[in-house]
Amino acid sequence: MNELVRTYGKGLTALFVGLVVAWIVGLILVPQIRMIERAFIYEDRGGETAMLALEIDRLYTEKFKLEQRLKASESGSGGSGFPSPSLAPSLTPSPVPSPSLAPSPSLTPSPGGAGAGALSPSERAEAEAKVAELETQISALEAQEDTSSGEAGMKESYSLDNFTTMSAVHVEIFAMTLLYALCVTVLCFLICYPVAYAAATMQSEEKLTLLMVGLVIPYAINELLRIFSWVMILEKQGILNWLFDALGIINMDAGEGFRFVASNGAVFTVMIYAYVLFMVFPIYNTIDTLDRNQIEAARDLGASVWKIHTRVVIPHAKPGIAVGSIMTFMLSAGSIAAPEIVGRGLHPDWFSQLIYRRFFEADSWNQGSAYSVALLVACVAFILVNMAIFKVGIRDIAK
Repeated sequence: MNELVRTYGKGLTALFVGLVVAWIVGLILVPQIRMIERAFIYEDRGGETAMLALEIDRLYTEKFKLEQRLKASESGSGGSGFPSPSLAPSLTPSPVPSPSLAPSPSLTPSPGGAGAGALSPSERAEAEAKVAELETQISALEAQEDTSSGEAGMKESYSLDNFTTMSAVHVEIFAMTLLYALCVTVLCFLICYPVAYAAATMQSEEKLTLLMVGLVIPYAINELLRIFSWVMILEKQGILNWLFDALGIINMDAGEGFRFVASNGAVFTVMIYAYVLFMVFPIYNTIDTLDRNQIEAARDLGASVWKIHTRVVIPHAKPGIAVGSIMTFMLSAGSIAAPEIVGRGLHPDWFSQLIYRRFFEADSWNQGSAYSVALLVACVAFILVNMAIFKVGIRDIAK
């Protein structure tokens, strides 16, 4: 802190510290704490209050239709633009007991809708009586709902149910997603380590610059465009099948062709392409600090290439490998664009897709939060295991 004050002065240092604190509190701590809290709040949507809310909505709809029918009958137009409940043959009370509030067969919307025509005096009287009965039932249910606990018609309570009610299929998807992310991480390492080693030991500055530019240029393109580029390559009518057709392997005019998308292999390929730099640069940075004389000494002493790498280079590059593995694993486990676009039609989903569906399709934010927290815990566990395997600490990773 004193160094910052001496370098930038009190004003800039205070601004910098304030922005960092605002970032940590506003964008990390508060959202995460709220998400963790929601993960432990269980919404009982099948409880008494939820059922009351649904029943009240149904009765309001039924009452609205009857009122529209009566209004249309008064105007003599016979049509209101809304589906009309058929009052024929009569408005006799439903055989179902009133407390169950089951829909009355006599009030089901008629296929003719607005064309049911004017009501006879007896039908009109029955309809008005039914509206009055519905109003009484709605008032009684709303009074009952007011005495029930919970918000928005559902009971909420702190529990582990959002975690424990995760279905077996979702648990399997969760485990498979972690396995897939691990596979992507290992494949990235196998591809990136030789590239990073070659770059770090390259003698020619021009070649090194050319290699780095070649690695960075694809990242000047939006990630979604890069993913859709792979769709253009891997689709049945894509570039790869076109190449096979040109080589005579398949006949696209006859409808032949391979559909590479909607497979884990395609998703792995796209993810490796998307996250390869997050593995290359940390490894390159650590290997670049290795004293080349150690490699030369090992070579002079007769060490094989395998021993040079396993005894000299990789032990020195462990912090970079750990950082690259953590970033690649985290990005892969949380990726939604690649599985959604390239793996469309692939079943089961990746866990990130499942979280999205919990939030925005099932409208179950609390369960979505629980799934997110489960993924977060798994990723933190991976980081700790990764640090233990490579025997590196936070300070080593920070370097």
